[in-house]
Amino acid sequence: MDKKEALMRFGGVIFVLGGLALIFFSGEFGSIEEITAQDKLAEFMLRAGFGSLLIGLLALFLFSVKTVPKELMDPLIQTEGQNLARIFEGLELKGNGIYIPPGGRLTEDRVYIPAELKPLPLPKLASEQVLVVGTTGPSMGASIIPPGKGMIDRIELDSGKKFKDENLMDISEALERLTKGTGLIGSITARSKDDDINLEITHSRFADVCNKAWKEDPSLHLKVGCPGCSSVLCAVSRISHSPIRIVNSEKIGKKVLYELERW
Repeated sequence: MDKKEALMRFGGVIFVLGGLALIFFSGEFGSIEEITAQDKLAEFMLRAGFGSLLIGLLALFLFSVKTVPKELMDPLIQTEGQNLARIFEGLELKGNGIYIPPGGRLTEDRVYIPAELKPLPLPKLASEQVLVVGTTGPSMGASIIPPGKGMIDRIELDSGKKFKDENLMDISEALERLTKGTGLIGSITARSKDDDINLEITHSRFADVCNKAWKEDPSLHLKVGCPGCSSVLCAVSRISHSPIRIVNSEKIGKKVLYELERW
């Protein structure tokens, strides 16, 4: 349980106890003989008590039913990152990842990791392709579903607004949807100039997962990123309506910095 959840649950208990106290003591002020100021106070206390009780129960219910224990969530997510790192190493994929939004023969997002370290032309990709094998370097690599795609799809579903409908000039405001309400990412700062995009990501619940990924295999963030970073990169590619290549990525303190370029 993180600090925010603990505070919310503690607040829920306070509201419940306060509501019960108001309901109990409201009977001390009532009078059956005539309506007095004390009767009005009693009515106010009764209504306030029921309102406080409802708020407290709602807070306790939401955080007891919808919260997935962090101790269970983190190992599941970390395993996915470890598997990806092993696959990339086994296939000898050395290039930086390129996030591609849906369009053309791609019905959903993809991140393409080329075999070559140096930037080469992006091959024509289709949704059914995973391993892209050809006779020349430019067409060799792997095309996979981004780890953060599911989170982006869910945010679009809940908000009723597509990231592809956002304006690149307002990218920072558009990315705020990843921080509000999810509790997974703390803050995102984005700056766009010409074809260059710079990101600054601070994780909250994803912090431990991201930190472990950096510790075990720093190159993973140059290829796909942890699920939290991947969700941001996926959203950026949809907003920009073009492939986004990871130029560089580094971790400074609690912040993850990305240098991206539009292709």
